[in-house]
Amino acid sequence: MDDIINKCIDEWLTMNYAGHFSEAKNYYFETLFEKIIDRFVNNNSSKLPDTQVLFSILGFTPEPIILTQRALNPEVHVILYTDKNNLFQEDISPYLRKYLTSYYHLVELKNESFDTIYETLKEQMILYPSTQYALDITGGKKSTVASAAIFAKDFNFNILYVDYDEYIPKLRRPLPGSEQLNIVYSPYANLPELYASNLYD
Repeated sequence: MDDIINKCIDEWLTMNYAGHFSEAKNYYFETLFEKIIDRFVNNNSSKLPDTQVLFSILGFTPEPIILTQRALNPEVHVILYTDKNNLFQEDISPYLRKYLTSYYHLVELKNESFDTIYETLKEQMILYPSTQYALDITGGKKSTVASAAIFAKDFNFNILYVDYDEYIPKLRRPLPGSEQLNIVYSPYANLPELYASNLYD
């Protein structure tokens, strides 16, 4: 498997370095990305296996949202997004439909204010009650992510980020296949003195 995926990565890099960016994008999503997903799931699916509801902040690329959802396999996936540049329907939505396997629910934010983000997340919690929530903060503007992270900490979410081991400065993106799921904050691990009693309920 590693030899196959490494060969595909080399082909993708060659296309990009030659300036064939459209061809490289098509190759990535048609040939390489499913292999990236398989590697990511194999390396990260055991990290939070009991996640029932996943919240994600969508940025300009769909890959992090897809990777996290496929690794955690939640019952429900709530995706918050804005569409100021009208990129969603053409550049993102088709890939969500193709690669997401859990039930997912799209929520377009009316604006990016703290109050809107906080209240929208609270509304979605009411719609999808659970004992195990996680929030993926990889995508979205820094201010949006900060607001969502404050909410997540207030309501005892695990907070996640799709990180990477290698970065390609020339292409301004991580090396495919080097992605990893980073647990930024876990209420039970990081504040056990507050949540230890819940472990025995």
